[in-house]
Amino acid sequence: MNNINTSEKETANSIDSIDHQQARLFYLITQYSLHPCTHIAERVVQQLINLCRHPNIELLPAQHYIYCQSINYWRSRLVKDESERSKNKLH
Repeated sequence: MNNINTSEKETANSIDSIDHQQARLFYLITQYSLHPCTHIAERVVQQLINLCRHPNIELLPAQHYIYCQSINYWRSRLVKDESERSKNKLH
């Protein structure tokens, strides 16, 4: 009986950790919308990667798909931000 309760608690904690990681992702995206910079975009990419690698993400297939797709978008933001910064240095 204790093993079942322990297993249920671990699953609940793991799902909570997904919730915490999602909350952190939303916070980072909000911060980026207020202050766009490559540093925050890099952290968004890393947070998306962490979510995609979470052991219980298979319980949330729609979110898993969206997070994986979003990694490419945020990586493109990094490239775009870098190229804009390079252009500004030239002028």
